[in-house]
Parts: sequence; structure tokens; C-alpha cells
Amino acid sequence: MINKHGKSSLGDLILILRRKIMESLKAAGFEHDLTFSQVEVLHFIGPKGKETMKSIADFLKITPPSATEIVADMEKKGLIKRQSDKKDRRVVFIVLSPLAKKLFVSLCKRKELVLKKIFSKLNKKDHENFERIIKILITT
Repeated sequence: MINKHGKSSLGDLILILRRKIMESLKAAGFEHDLTFSQVEVLHFIGPKGKETMKSIADFLKITPPSATEIVADMEKKGLIKRQSDKKDRRVVFIVLSPLAKKLFVSLCKRKELVLKKIFSKLNKKDHENFERIIKILITT
């Protein structure tokens, strides 16, 4: 959105950058009909191998019913499975399917290439400053 001075707000610019990254991922061959939230779930579960629905909702900062909806859609696509805890049958873990594990590895590689390309437009000092600022923003 452009303000009365002909400039976009910082929030709009962040959303545009996010959209550009997602579009670049699709253009780089990652066309698995995943929403941004589903990609986030892959990134959240991927390193640990399993998570609870509550931890997914907390990570995405959404309500548990909304997380259930995202996970259910991923389950229909064959990306995740529900697995009961052997010690406590009331606990259900969400785990990546073999297909999702492959997608996760592929997505990580493609994301790295896409981000390198996008940020190659910055000189070294700007890149370091951008990274420093992002780290400040996400830790406060």
C-alpha cells in the first residue's frame, strides 16, 4: 500500500519481500501446492522429526483449531501422519511422512539458493546490516 507521500510502509515492504521469496521458491521448481503456513510447519517439524499440535499452534501463533485445519490439509496431501505417544496415549505427535522429509530437504536447498539470489543485490555491508537488524527484531 502506498501512503500519501508515494511510499510503501515498512509493514507492506516486509509482506512484499515475503511474497517475493515464496514466488521465487515456486519459480525455482518448488511447486507442491503448499501454503506459507504449511511450509512453516515443515520447517518447524523437520529438524526434530515430531511435534504436538499445541506446539505447532504456538509456533505459528494461531489457535489450536486453526493449526488442526492446516495439519488436516497436510495429512490429506500425504505430508504428515499422526502418531500416538507410546508412553501416554493421550499425546499425539505430528510427524513428517517420507514424502514430506524429501520435500523438507528440497525446500531447504531451494530456499538457500533463492535467498542468495535475492540478497545478492545487497553489497556486503548492507547484507551484514540487514542480517543484524533482522536478528534484533526477532529477539525482542
